Amino acid sequence: MKRLEVRGLIVLLFVLLAGLGAGTTHAEENRPLSLIQAIERALAGNPDLRRENVAVAKAAAKQIAVAGQFDVRLDARLAAERQVVPAVNCAGCIDLSAGKDTTTSVGLGITRALETGGRLSLTGLAQRISISDLTTTSYFSGTLYQNNVALVFTHPLLRGFGAEIALANVRTARIEQDIAELNRRMRACNVVRDVAIAYWELAYATQDLAIRRTAVELAQEQLRVTQAMIGVGRLADADAASVERAIAQRLEELAVGEQNLYFRSLDLEVLFGAPADANRPWLAASDAPVAGTVTLDDGAELARALTANPQLRALRRGIDLSQADLTVAKNTLQPRLDLGTRVGPVGRSERLSDSLPHTSGLSDLAWMAELTFELPVQNRTARGQMQVAEENLNLARINEGDLAARLRDLVLRTTRSIRTAGKRVELGQREVEFAQKNLESERARFQAGRATNNDVLLRQQELKDAETRLLRATVDQSESEVALAAATAEVLDRYGIVLR
Repeated sequence: MKRLEVRGLIVLLFVLLAGLGAGTTHAEENRPLSLIQAIERALAGNPDLRRENVAVAKAAAKQIAVAGQFDVRLDARLAAERQVVPAVNCAGCIDLSAGKDTTTSVGLGITRALETGGRLSLTGLAQRISISDLTTTSYFSGTLYQNNVALVFTHPLLRGFGAEIALANVRTARIEQDIAELNRRMRACNVVRDVAIAYWELAYATQDLAIRRTAVELAQEQLRVTQAMIGVGRLADADAASVERAIAQRLEELAVGEQNLYFRSLDLEVLFGAPADANRPWLAASDAPVAGTVTLDDGAELARALTANPQLRALRRGIDLSQADLTVAKNTLQPRLDLGTRVGPVGRSERLSDSLPHTSGLSDLAWMAELTFELPVQNRTARGQMQVAEENLNLARINEGDLAARLRDLVLRTTRSIRTAGKRVELGQREVEFAQKNLESERARFQAGRATNNDVLLRQQELKDAETRLLRATVDQSESEVALAAATAEVLDRYGIVLR
């Protein structure tokens, strides 16, 4: 029965070795990748960051568009019109208004909106009027030339008055662009953080796979030593069974390790914005995480995060945006009182050569001035808009305070994680040293016949577990450090990233 069990284990061993060989063949196709290369690929292809780039470009375009409200505008008009007033047939009356005329006019104008809220225009109009007589009593029949030039100025005196209101759209667009750029910077920090963490997980999977392979090699070496001792009669055939079982178990763990490496490779490809491809070789980390002693000042890290975090800065700019909207909404509560003026010379004559000098002079000067007043009695629209603006401002302040509180929590948790990981690394290094010494001692005892295969295998497992824990602590420290750098926006400078 024992021989059958041993044979079963041997068969299982060959099956797993065959699977390992297939996996190894594929793993040999791994593409080595450095952390900087991973970050560069993500910055070029990450869809979230590309969306933020589009948002920044749209905000810049909007800023150009709103500035266009102060562009100089040229207007031209060419028109022809005929009017007919039929004569009234009545006994004993003369209809002086009867007649028909054809008017051809050409108009030119230049207009510009003012940064204070008003508008200034200079217009010119030239007309040729042909009047035909419908009655024998009409006092004029022929052609007239009429020209005029006018300077037109309109300006609000209450609602809409002042640069603060007239330039509100420009300031809003500028704030929105700032917010878009800050959001992109925060997205870049998060993408770099996510890529770095995914990369260190890839590095963990890479080195963990190496540790598992080493564990298999150690068990295989122990099997070779055991078989040699069986050959000289120092051990029985059954003594090899425990080693073969350990090899089978470690080969199974090796297969799981290869799967983990494959999954971590896919995680990075997603961050790169690359579609999954079954034929693409796996990624393998060429950089190894390095843990060292880190000195942190919680107060300084908190202050840095609250000052430099792009997401928090964007929310603060959002408060400025809400305040600008509130200012405009309050202005709409005022009644409308607008000033309108028009002044310019007029020329009129039967000959064009006579009408033009009249227009160029100031002898016949026409002017107009008016005040327009409007007061919505209930004014519910303006009052409702102001209340909405006030609540938007309240919401912006709540969001800013909430993020600041969560950012404080994140920084304190992260700094604690870094310290704890550093301590784990320090203890883990000592643990690995002790485990290596214990394994060497147990091997010597086994050679002397004072220990069993199970004892040696146990020491091997202890060494593997210690190396895995040290690797995990090192990766945890690296990931916590990059998470803190992302919260304080230092992660971009750390890797030399400049957003354009």
